[in-house]
Amino acid sequence: MQNLEAAEDVMTQIRRRSSYTTDLEAISPDPFGDITLLISNCEPSKEKRGDVGWIDRTSEKEYPGSEIFPPSARDSLFEQRMKPGDIHIIKSHLGHHIVKISDVTISKSAKNTFVGPKPTLKGSGIVSPSKAISKAKTYSIMTAGCQMNVADSERLEGQLTSLGLSPSNSTKTADVVVLNTCSIRDHAQSKVYDALGPIARRKRAGSEVALIVTGCVAQQEGQDLLKRVPEIDLVMGPQHVNRLPDLLESVSNGHQIVSTENTVISEDISKPVRSDKYRAWVNVIFGCNEHCSYCVVPNTRGVEQSRNPEHIFEECQQLGKEGYKEITLLGQNIDAYGRDLSPKGNFADLLAVVNKAEGIERIRYVTSHPRYFSDRVISAVRDLDKVCEQFHLPPQAGGNEVLKNMRRGYTFESYMKIVENIREKCPDASITGDIIVGFPGETEEQFQRTLDLMEAVHYDNLNSFAYSPRPFTDAALSEAQIPEDVKAERLQRVQDLSVKHGLERSQRYVGRTVEVLVEGANPKNAQEEVFGRNRQGRHVFFKGGVDLVGKLVNVKIEGARTWSLMGSIVK
Repeated sequence: MQNLEAAEDVMTQIRRRSSYTTDLEAISPDPFGDITLLISNCEPSKEKRGDVGWIDRTSEKEYPGSEIFPPSARDSLFEQRMKPGDIHIIKSHLGHHIVKISDVTISKSAKNTFVGPKPTLKGSGIVSPSKAISKAKTYSIMTAGCQMNVADSERLEGQLTSLGLSPSNSTKTADVVVLNTCSIRDHAQSKVYDALGPIARRKRAGSEVALIVTGCVAQQEGQDLLKRVPEIDLVMGPQHVNRLPDLLESVSNGHQIVSTENTVISEDISKPVRSDKYRAWVNVIFGCNEHCSYCVVPNTRGVEQSRNPEHIFEECQQLGKEGYKEITLLGQNIDAYGRDLSPKGNFADLLAVVNKAEGIERIRYVTSHPRYFSDRVISAVRDLDKVCEQFHLPPQAGGNEVLKNMRRGYTFESYMKIVENIREKCPDASITGDIIVGFPGETEEQFQRTLDLMEAVHYDNLNSFAYSPRPFTDAALSEAQIPEDVKAERLQRVQDLSVKHGLERSQRYVGRTVEVLVEGANPKNAQEEVFGRNRQGRHVFFKGGVDLVGKLVNVKIEGARTWSLMGSIVK
C-alpha cells in the first residue's frame, strides 16, 4: 500500500474478520492472495499473489521474493516477535507492506555455541503444533549409513529409554518414530521421503505419532524437510543427537523444531542402548575439517570436535565392567584426534590410554586419513596388546591428478610409503580401504593407476563405489562428469580385482590357528555353527554352540573363501 493509513485500515479489517475477508475465505483457499490481487499497488506482488516464500536472516540481498519484499523490509520484520498467523505492517522504499506470517523458524541453540572456521548453519524453528510426545509410550528407530549413525542411534535409544519409552518393532504402531539418515550416496533424499510417506499418512489420518528426522540428510535439508513433509515434529542434525530430551520438551509443548546449527557437542549423560552385548562403538572425535571435493560430511557433521581422553577412557572402562570384550573407536577422520584440544593430543597416545581399560580384550578403530596417518599409530598397533592388527586406510583413487582434484592431500607414492611401513612393522596386519571410480575428469590412464595401487597393496577387503554427485560439493559442479556406463565398467573391474585379492589374502590363514571373538550363530546353519572375527577382521565360521558367544576361542583354519574362513575350535 502507498500510505500507512490505508494499510492500517486493511489490516484492521483482516483482523476483525470482516465480511469482506469472510466471503473470500468461503470461496477461496487463499483469501490473503485474493486481497493482494484486488488492492495491492505492486504489480510483481499481484503476479505472485503476495507469496514471498521462505526467507531468513542469512538470505542474500537478492533472494526469491526480494522484488516484492526487499532486504530492508526483511530486516525490519525480523526485529518483530513473530508467530504463525501474525499480521504486520512493514515500511520500505516500495511503500507499506502488509505481511501475513504463515510459518516461523527461530533459533534453538545449545547453551554453548561453537565458533569454528565455517559460518554457523542456521535453521531452528517453531512451525506447527504437535503434542504427541507427551503421551508417547513406545519408539522405533530406523538407521541408515555408517558406524557413526549406528552409534548415534544407540545414544538416541538410550535417551528415549531414559524418558520411560519402550522399543517397538514397527513404525506402524510406535508413538515416536526416528529416522536416522545418511546422505553419502546418491538418491539419499528420495529414500528419506519414501520412508517418511507412510508415517506422515498415518499422522494425517489422526494417529498421535511424533516424527523425528536426524542424521546427515536432516542436517543437509534442514527446513526443506518441513516444507516437503510438514508432519515432521523435529529435524535434528548429528551434532544435536545428545540433546534429544531438551528438544523433545519443546516438541511436547507444541513446537516444531529444526536444530541444525553448528554447536559444541555435549557429553551424553544417558546410557546408550547397545545393539550388541560384547562389542561396542565409542565416539572419540566428531566432524571433519577436510572438505574433500566429493564429500558432503563436513557440511552435515560439522567441524572436528575431539572428546576429552578422560571421558573416553571412563566410557571404555565402564564397558569393560559391563562385560564388553571389544570396542571400536569412531571418527570421520580419526587421525585428527586431539589437534583441537588444549593441550593438543594425538590418536596414538589415545590408543595407549584406552589400552589400559580393564576387561576390554580388543580395540579397533575407523576411519584413518592417509594425509594425517602417523607412523606412531603403526607402532601402537604393533606394541599395544589389545589393539587389533587391522588398518582401514581409504585411498579413494590411485591417480595423482584425481587425488589432487579430490583434495585428498597425498599421492600414490606417499600412500605406498604408509603401506610399506605397515608391512614392515605389522607384517600380519590386514589393510582395507575405499575406492571411488568415475570421479569427474578421471581418464582411463588415471583409472589404471587405481588398479596399479590395488595390485601393489593387495587389500584384504575393499569397499568400492561409482562416483555420485553430492549436494554442496565442488565435484558436483564439474562439467567433466563421467558417463554412467563408463563408471559401471570401471567399478566392475575394481570389484573383480578385489575378489581376486580377497581370496589370496584369505588363503594365507589356512593351516594356522587364530584367535576369534565369537559373535553369534551362523545364520545359514544356526543349529551347528557359530561365527566371529579374528584380530585382522576376517569372519571365521566353525562348529559350536551359542554358549560360546562373547568368548575368545582359538580356531584352526581349514578352508578359505573370498571374505571368510572356515575351521575347527581348538580345545
